[in-house]
Amino acid sequence: MTRTGAAARPDLEERAQDFMEWAELHSRHLTIAAAAVVVIAGGIWFYAKSREARAANASAALVEAEQAVEAGNMPLAQNDLQRLVGRYGGTTAGRQGQLLLGKVMFERGQYQGGIAELQKLADEKDEFTQAQAYDLIGAGYEQQQKFVEAAAAYRQAAASARFPQDRDGYLANAARALAAGGKTADAIEIWKKIADDPTSPASAEAKVRLGELEAKAVTRG
Repeated sequence: MTRTGAAARPDLEERAQDFMEWAELHSRHLTIAAAAVVVIAGGIWFYAKSREARAANASAALVEAEQAVEAGNMPLAQNDLQRLVGRYGGTTAGRQGQLLLGKVMFERGQYQGGIAELQKLADEKDEFTQAQAYDLIGAGYEQQQKFVEAAAAYRQAAASARFPQDRDGYLANAARALAAGGKTADAIEIWKKIADDPTSPASAEAKVRLGELEAKAVTRG
C-alpha cells in the first residue's frame, strides 16, 4: 500500500539523502561531465563562427578579384584568384573564384594551366560547380582547336548537370565542337536526340543544325 502525507516523507528524505550521497561520491565524474559539455558546446560555437568568418573573408576576396577583372588587370586578377583558391578552397566563394581563375588564365593564353585548375574543381564533384567546370574545360579546348577533347568535356558537363535544360545546353556545345572538328556523324547523333525532345530549350536550334549538317552530308556524298 502506497504511503501518503507525513508517512511518505521518510521515503522522500531517504531518496534525497541517497542522491546526495551518490552525488558526493561521484562529484568528480559529474564535474568532468559538466566541463565536457561546456567544452563541446564551446567548440561547436567556435567552429560555426570560424566557418562564418572564413566564408565572409572568401566572399570579400572574390569581390576584390572580380574588380581586378572588370578593370582589365588580368595579372592582378590571376594573382588574387590564386591566393583566394589557396586560402579558401572548398568554400562557395572559393569555388566560384576557381571558375573565374580558369577564365582569366584562358584570357591570358594559359590554356593548359587553366584546364588543370578547372579539372581540380571538377574532381571535387560539387553539385553546383562540377558541370560548370567541365563546360569551361570544353571551352578551353575549343580555343585551342582541340574539338574532340572539347566535345568530351562538354559531354562530362552534361552528365553532371543538375537540370535537363542545362544538360541539353552542354550537349549542344558538344555537337557544335564535333561539327567544327569534322565529326559530322557524331554531331548529327547528338542533335537528333535533342531535336526529338520538344521540351528541350535547345530543340529548335537542334532542328536547324540537324538540317544544315544533313544537307552538307548529302552534298559531300
